[in-house]
Amino acid sequence: MMTTSGRMGPDDQSVNTAPVDDLHKRPENTHWILYSVLAAAFVGLLVWGLVVFNQHKQSAEAVAKATELSERFERARLGPLDVDATARVLGTDGAAACTDPDNALKTGVLDQQLVSGAAGPGQRPILATSNLVEGERLAISVYCPDRSAEFESAVADLKLVDEN
Repeated sequence: MMTTSGRMGPDDQSVNTAPVDDLHKRPENTHWILYSVLAAAFVGLLVWGLVVFNQHKQSAEAVAKATELSERFERARLGPLDVDATARVLGTDGAAACTDPDNALKTGVLDQQLVSGAAGPGQRPILATSNLVEGERLAISVYCPDRSAEFESAVADLKLVDEN
């Protein structure tokens, strides 16, 4: 029996079906291109990161300079240095020790004064021992001997005592 709207009624035992999206019928592997591109990008970034990281590894020159500095420290009785750590930190050019040796010394003294734990009347002036600046002097002589004069002029006015 037809209804006034022209559709089959419930008495006809037919089912009205609406247009259905067939998205659920697509095979599951349609995203393989996206997954492949993302995997390739990830692998590329991983390889790039490893290459950049390995470029910063110690070179033979850095180890040689660190070994020389360690030997000079032992001859000056300043204690042994870890050669691998020194090579990583100072590299082949001395890094921060050679960038501005005068400023590094001033910054170190300022930091010692500000964070020594004592303030005001509790902070006492001291006479530093000469071996405190000897370590930087040795590092400069190994890594950047051309900056020695600048460093020596910076420490010339310091009142240092010899360690007994």
